Amino acid sequence: MTRTLYLDLVGGAAGDMLLAALLDLGASLSKVQDNLHLLGLDRVELHKKEVHPAGLRALQLDVTIDGRLADTGVQEGSPKAVLPGVGPIAFKSGHDHGHRPYRVIRAMLATAPLPESVRRVAAQAFLRLAEAESAAHGIPLEEVVFHEVGADDAIADIVGVATALDELRIEEVVVSPVPLGRGLTRGSHGPIPLPGPAVLHLLSGVPTVGVALEGETVTPTGAALLVAIATRYGPNPGLVIERVGTGAGHKTWPDRPNVVRAWLGVQPTRNVVPVEEDVVVEANLDDMSPEQLPGLERALFAAGAADVWAQPIHMKKGRVGMLVSALGRAALEAAMVQAFLVHSTTLGVRVQPVRRHRTDRRVLEVQTPFGPVRVKAADRPGGPRLYAPEHEDCDRLAQAAGQPLRAVYEAALRAAWALDA
Repeated sequence: MTRTLYLDLVGGAAGDMLLAALLDLGASLSKVQDNLHLLGLDRVELHKKEVHPAGLRALQLDVTIDGRLADTGVQEGSPKAVLPGVGPIAFKSGHDHGHRPYRVIRAMLATAPLPESVRRVAAQAFLRLAEAESAAHGIPLEEVVFHEVGADDAIADIVGVATALDELRIEEVVVSPVPLGRGLTRGSHGPIPLPGPAVLHLLSGVPTVGVALEGETVTPTGAALLVAIATRYGPNPGLVIERVGTGAGHKTWPDRPNVVRAWLGVQPTRNVVPVEEDVVVEANLDDMSPEQLPGLERALFAAGAADVWAQPIHMKKGRVGMLVSALGRAALEAAMVQAFLVHSTTLGVRVQPVRRHRTDRRVLEVQTPFGPVRVKAADRPGGPRLYAPEHEDCDRLAQAAGQPLRAVYEAALRAAWALDA
């Protein structure tokens, strides 16, 4: 069985709506709060409450900073300004959450002792957001400065969603077509259209549907989270539904409840699952020092690549070079291309659509004498179940115990095999 989350974007998507829906599914608010403390955001507190938009029960999230309501809690009709490509922010006297460059947020996520899966999702969301702002405003990636989306409340939304997905052990995320309203709003440099420029860049390649609403149905934070976590887009993938969570936004729409519904369930077991929305991005490199290749690899993984590999090749004029390839979802193509262009010497890349087939897999946690280890379990057609302990868990426990990595790895395998006994 594949543990799957389906996001039904009834009224749109904002970071607080997505997090509220996952908390309503059963994710722990205290674990989200703990991870915010690991980032040094001790001033930030999250508060959930039950609301009834259009008569439907839903969970709504308020974020307070130093005990005062943050920007995500702004109601319709409140005085607000709109930054190009960013969205509405309230005028709150004496309550500025601050602006942060992308590089600062990236360093915060890289150095905080967060679980690796949480760090990966949050870093991917902010990378996509930075790329969108860079494209929308025509500035280099490293010069992007976030305003509303760089504030503590938006970091809380992104890290909160990443934490909730990790706790719920989601293996696949399917997202419905994204509803987009339209209209104009006033930015710091004059009127700008909705959806905002950054949102449109973020949703490049994502199925959308136009709705007859005048207003911002999808925020940049919401769009960045969707493209960071979505495995694919489309209708309900045929789930056996276990639970449903509903997250409400702070706006009110005239023709629909402003909610996100999160369906959690499993898809019936299939030995082999085709995944069609994948691409391979690759480049030939003959003028780049091998010492720089690990940095390129890290950048590609940070961009969302599922796998990265390199192989020596013989190029023109007798040159010896390297072919570097990255496999990932088609929705992440732009991010992987950007990683190549920023972190390698190539002047261009090739992109090839591929059909990838994978066995169903799930992640278990087994107990060993050294501590808990996550183990990937895969049912192979016509063969025994395959177990693969998580290398990072084994390495961390081995270092803590002063033992060889092999000892922890084998202990995890024995614990996993015992599940079949």
